Amino acid sequence: MANLIDEMESRIFAAQMARLSRMTGASPDAAFIGEMYRLVKVKYIEELKKRKIRLRELDGARLDEIVSYIFYYHHFHTSHLPPELVKKLEGDAAYRELLVRDVAVYIVINEHLNVEKRSNTSEYSPEIAAYNMACSFSLYILGSMRGDDRRMNGMSNLFKKALVTIKSVVSLLAAGNSCDAVILWRHLHELECVLTVLGNGDDDLFFRYVKHMEYLNMDGNPRADELNARLSEECKAYGVKERNAFVNYGWLLYVPGFRDGMGKEYRLNFKEGLQKIAGLTDRHAAYASASKILHPSAWVVAIRDDKFYKFTLFELQKSLINIVGGIKKYLAQYGSLSIKPGECANYAKNIDGYLNMIERNNRIVSIKYR
Repeated sequence: MANLIDEMESRIFAAQMARLSRMTGASPDAAFIGEMYRLVKVKYIEELKKRKIRLRELDGARLDEIVSYIFYYHHFHTSHLPPELVKKLEGDAAYRELLVRDVAVYIVINEHLNVEKRSNTSEYSPEIAAYNMACSFSLYILGSMRGDDRRMNGMSNLFKKALVTIKSVVSLLAAGNSCDAVILWRHLHELECVLTVLGNGDDDLFFRYVKHMEYLNMDGNPRADELNARLSEECKAYGVKERNAFVNYGWLLYVPGFRDGMGKEYRLNFKEGLQKIAGLTDRHAAYASASKILHPSAWVVAIRDDKFYKFTLFELQKSLINIVGGIKKYLAQYGSLSIKPGECANYAKNIDGYLNMIERNNRIVSIKYR
């Protein structure tokens, strides 16, 4: 029996090492990590006893958790070092002792003394899993695109950023951090508006947007003087007095119809500029509500957590539908460049199935949290 258990432990260890290597792109010496794992297991028990912590059955740190703590500790301390120095460090008694002690303490404090917040949901709950599934499938399809078309790759990166942000929002919801999820959704909505405008535009608009982004990174830029001069010229040419407004939203002047309506229908701001030209002003009330809790206020403590949870799920659904709509248009234009043309062609049908799941789940949420 002991041999069977040892074999299972060895296989789980190897599987977790392979998983962590895939996630980080790093491949530390497995023998070193294995030795540290055996020492940390002993030190972990000692730390528990020292702090008089008695664990209930199955409450101990799992093998994969212990390996992960060791892996990332070592990765943090060595990923920036040359291989020969890493090897030397792995043989250094002081470093090994420090790693074992630190990791054992991290595990005890983080796994057994932490205060867990009760959540309305879980990462395994259907309404969270469905959002993750829709995003993961979309990221998989976007990852199949190959080619040197700059707009294709640029739009793909923006879609990926939006999808990863959605996954981050639902991760916050799953952890019980609904208020933080609302704040992150606010950022997502801004990106949603950018994607909507760029998705409706042509190549010229996209490259105007990319060129305009240079103004956001002038500090320490060797071309700062050139960019400042160009910025001043453009502000003067378009009659814009507020440089910050132009830096943030000036690229909208290249959207058809925006310049003609400047100062009347449109302004260089979010509400009357980006959100309006994107056709999403009906979402401004939700955006304004999310903005109220961006800074600590009475809202944070006066509103029940389940209200934030429900608000985020429903606004997230609207954002995802818009973003998926943009991806469908993107694939209609660039789908022929996918290395998975069949799956790319079926994206609309498959993703609509996931969106329908989200719709069904949200109907249940609306009943549970009135």
